[in-house]
Amino acid sequence: MKFYIVTVVFIVLIFLGLMLGSDNNAKLIAVIGILVVYIIIVVIGVSNIGFNLFINSTLTIKTTNNEIAITFDDGPNEELTPRVLDILASYNAKATFFCIGNKAEKNASLLKRIQSEGHKIGNHTFEHSVWFPFWSVNRIKESIIKTDNVFENAKIENTGLFRPPFGITNNLISVAVRSLNKQSVGWSIRTKDTVRTSLKVLNIVDKKLKAGSIVLLHDTNENICEELEQILILCQQKKLKPVTL
Repeated sequence: MKFYIVTVVFIVLIFLGLMLGSDNNAKLIAVIGILVVYIIIVVIGVSNIGFNLFINSTLTIKTTNNEIAITFDDGPNEELTPRVLDILASYNAKATFFCIGNKAEKNASLLKRIQSEGHKIGNHTFEHSVWFPFWSVNRIKESIIKTDNVFENAKIENTGLFRPPFGITNNLISVAVRSLNKQSVGWSIRTKDTVRTSLKVLNIVDKKLKAGSIVLLHDTNENICEELEQILILCQQKKLKPVTL
């Protein structure tokens, strides 16, 4: 809805720019300027899930009990996810795992362990393709449904939670997600743990972590175990409780 409102506003502005005044050069400059601003806003909206331009995503959790949500993307990983689960268990912490369907299909037992230990599982598409934002609505839906079917076959609860690959959204993704009654989930702390050093990851979390935060991590990151343990220690120091979404 926000995208349509923004588009209508800019169409009106372009119309006014063409109607006002008699200087054609000035009109052209005004229209080009308006279009450039519109394109910038759309690009920001596509690349930044927190802008909520196309779909309202959950960016924080509502809490009165000093709770936070730790989330993991791109798993399950045969080597790292079990270690992540061990660490969470040792700190009595719960988390939410946004799993890729083709990985989940090969690791049904790991999915069952995630669920049996009190964590939640969300949909992160079947392929996690870089071309996902360019797919048709039907193909986007197929990828999400295919992943849901993997969860169903493994007897995993369908939480209705969905995180788009790379946090990219657009109107096509919005239509597909809403038609499947999925809740899009973003984050308030993007650690970029797959490309940053552990020191930078921990500094970012330390500065931003507060009640209601949703932290984005990856259980495919080779440093995730060390980083997760330090984050859980930070939670203890700040008296924050990691819970599922």
